[in-house]
Amino acid sequence: MGMKGQIKIILIIASMLIWGLSYPLVKILLDLGVPPIILATLRHLVFIPMLVIFILRRSYQRYSVKDMRFFLSLAFFTIFLPNVTQNIGMMYTSASISSVIQSTSPVFTLILAFIFLREKKTINKIMGSILALLGTFFLSTGGRLCYNLSIFGNTLILVSSISYAISGVILKKGLSRIPAFDLLCLETTFGFFMLLPVGLAFEGFDQLLNFNFEIWLYILILSLFASFIAAIIYYRVLLEEELSSLIMFTYLIPVFAIGFSYVLLEEVMSPNEILFTIIIILGVIISQLRSKTFGA
Repeated sequence: MGMKGQIKIILIIASMLIWGLSYPLVKILLDLGVPPIILATLRHLVFIPMLVIFILRRSYQRYSVKDMRFFLSLAFFTIFLPNVTQNIGMMYTSASISSVIQSTSPVFTLILAFIFLREKKTINKIMGSILALLGTFFLSTGGRLCYNLSIFGNTLILVSSISYAISGVILKKGLSRIPAFDLLCLETTFGFFMLLPVGLAFEGFDQLLNFNFEIWLYILILSLFASFIAAIIYYRVLLEEELSSLIMFTYLIPVFAIGFSYVLLEEVMSPNEILFTIIIILGVIISQLRSKTFGA
C-alpha cells in the first residue's frame, strides 16, 4: 500500500472516530435540555456558508429540476428523517445502544439492493443479514415484546438506520455524476430547511437565548466535525473507492461510540447487551464477505 492509500485509511478512520464521538455528544446535549429537532437543525447551520459559495459560483446552473428532486429525496433520508428519529430516540435509550443499532444500516442497504437494484443474493448476505437482524431485535427489545420507552427509543433509532440505508442507495447513484461538495451542500441545506419549520412549529427557538457556553461548544463540535468535516472526508474517499471497501471501517463507529460513552457518560453495557452487540456486528461483517451466488 502506497502513501496515498495509507492517508486515505487514516482519514476514513478519523471520520469514523468523529462519528463515534457524536453519539455521546448528542446524548449530553439532550440531557442538558436541548430539544431534539432544534439540535438536529442547529448542527447543520455550518452548511449555510457553503450554500453562499455554491450560489456565488453559480453551480446551480448545472442542475435540472429532476436533479433538485434528487437532492430533496436525499435530504429527507440523509438529514431530516434520521436526525429527527435518532435525536428523539436517544432521549429514551443510551448512546452506546444507539450506535450499535445504527451500525445495521449496511444490512438494510443489502435488503434494499435485493429488492430495488436486483443485486445478486449470496449465502453470506442472507445469513449475515438474518443474524444481524436477530441481534438487533434482541438488543432493541431485550427479547421481550412488551412496550416501554426504551423499546420506543430503540425503534426510532432503527428507523434512522433504515433511513440511512435508503440514502446510501440514493447516494451511490449521485456521486457518480455530482461533485461531493455540491451534493453535500445541497442535501444538507435542503435538509436544514426541512428541519427549520418543524423545529419552529413543535419546539420553538426562544430557548436558544438560555444556552450556555458548554451547549454551544458541543453543538459547534457536532456541526463542524461530525456533520461537515467527517462527511466531506467520507464523500471524497468514496469518490475514489468502492462503497464495499469502506463498509468495513463503519464497524469502528459503535466501538468508538461505546468507548466515548463510557468516558463521557459512564455508560456500561450489560452482558446481554454486549452479546447482542457482538452478534449484530458479526452478522454485518458476514453479510459483507464474498461468497457464491445463492442458488448457483
